[in-house]
Amino acid sequence: MSPRLKISSYVTERLSNIDTDESIGCLYGLMYDGTLLVVGLSIELYENDKNTFQQLLLNLPAEIELCGVVKFGESLSMDLPLKDILQEVDITDNPLVININKTKNLKAHFLVHDKFEETTYEVLSAEEMWKQFLHVRLNTVVPLSCEAAISGVKNVMQNKRKKIASGQVSFHIDGTPVYLFGVASDVGLTGTSSDATIGELIDSMSPEQPSRKKRHNTNVIEIVPVNLVMKSTKDILSDKLVKTAVKMMTTQRKPAFCISMPLRVDTLAIIHRNTKLLDLYTVLVEAACRSLRLLESVLLEQLGQEGIGDGAGLRLPETFHYLPQEIGHFITKIVPRGIPDESMEKERRLLHEQLGLAVTKPIFRRGNAYSNNSGGRLLNPHEAIVHTQVKPDVTTISLVRGRYAYYHYMQDNFNDDGWGCAYRSMQTIFSWFRYQGYTTVEVPTHKEIQQCLVNIGDKPSSFIGSKQWIGSTEVMFCLESLLGVQSRIIFANTGAELQSYAPELVHHFQTQGSPIMIGGGVLAHTILGVEYNSVTTEIRYLILDPHYTGAEDLSVVINKGWCGWKKSDFWNKAAHYNLCLPQTKPAI
Repeated sequence: MSPRLKISSYVTERLSNIDTDESIGCLYGLMYDGTLLVVGLSIELYENDKNTFQQLLLNLPAEIELCGVVKFGESLSMDLPLKDILQEVDITDNPLVININKTKNLKAHFLVHDKFEETTYEVLSAEEMWKQFLHVRLNTVVPLSCEAAISGVKNVMQNKRKKIASGQVSFHIDGTPVYLFGVASDVGLTGTSSDATIGELIDSMSPEQPSRKKRHNTNVIEIVPVNLVMKSTKDILSDKLVKTAVKMMTTQRKPAFCISMPLRVDTLAIIHRNTKLLDLYTVLVEAACRSLRLLESVLLEQLGQEGIGDGAGLRLPETFHYLPQEIGHFITKIVPRGIPDESMEKERRLLHEQLGLAVTKPIFRRGNAYSNNSGGRLLNPHEAIVHTQVKPDVTTISLVRGRYAYYHYMQDNFNDDGWGCAYRSMQTIFSWFRYQGYTTVEVPTHKEIQQCLVNIGDKPSSFIGSKQWIGSTEVMFCLESLLGVQSRIIFANTGAELQSYAPELVHHFQTQGSPIMIGGGVLAHTILGVEYNSVTTEIRYLILDPHYTGAEDLSVVINKGWCGWKKSDFWNKAAHYNLCLPQTKPAI
């Protein structure tokens, strides 16, 4: 019997945007409660090379597996490339085949006894997906000590995978008394009921605000931290090692070199909230093995390079998890530490093409990596605003794209109350460029901004350390000097005149997506979006106010209007305003 079929809205939207003829791709999904959920896809760039989709599987969270094929074109036939890929599907006895014709009409079929049987499907919205699913993140360190040769690394990594898969390790869910044990133990689970689900465990950790009642979006994804417990890793997991910078050492011994380094296993799995905790053990084993295979691949690639065959110059692998808003699922990449983003453009371009993503903006640079570490600052507070109903046929809403951090008065124990609003707005903009992967330059302090303006000759040396205001032109100068970012300046003689520029602001957010700094009179603000009614010409502005002096409390920021929609009368009709619209360049 074929499973029920659901397709993530991320997948259906990407399929409608991919412009290709007579090509095929792979579908990736997971099974739960008799349902196949398709969560991802890739385009087969080399139809005769199975390794393209098999390698990509290692970059996906555990539980996501190859589940079928998408075929672009008018005909649906069992040709050789399609047949080869379908033979690799293990997640279901009835692989899925989706056909997309030139009019973007989508038809889904299950392969039953070598025949295509069309089936109905349900589109699962992003909101529903993040309500029903969560991630577990396994993070641990395992030692690597072996001969500095390809064969040595392969043998040791294979043994580590075998040991983890043998059931000799256990897992601990952080912040709970729950331990999971393998077949080597007589106990499968301790710390809670054997019938407990992962969703129930998470809800019990914060009973005053159950997780299922939280607002879910792609910036607030539930990630449950898990540790691997293995006696042989006790020494390598010592506090001294974890808290200090680790250097890879090579020692020469006759007749070969030896490498010794700590490997950070940092891996994800996606699971339904109704998954039994007892079933989580095998999921974590698979996640750990995927990470070890990726680590092995990075090490072998380095050892195969000229001059590194003896282990000299071998770099410690680093793991980065990405959650592009275009695809709606994590992609994990492991790269050698210290390799600049600029030197990995070829690999990123290939990944963009394989995933059917545009090659006009960075998605897989280090700055794009998913992280909840914002230095204590709020990330994207505007996403917590409850949207009012608008008429889509006459109203255009255009918003900032991507992540940013909210910078405002009095942060970092620095008193800039009354003079630092434009500095804070610039810092917010700067953080946006960092989170989008355009730069790795740290967000500058007030003093560093002042030093920049002195260095370029815009201000005298006495400006450093002062409490003098800056405006949109100074923000433009700093963005260009520190980031190489060009900006467009709009001058409005009055607040009333500002309304005439609404279409240009809409265009900016649609094409550039960066926050806008606006200064007028003695105040500066950050514009995150515009709502424009083409019939009534009524305009609302989504404002992030840097004049806030309180704690990083999202409810206060939203409920008190420090981040919110403002009508046109928010601007002083008598004051003139200058707007700085930072521009982006095509990059990958």
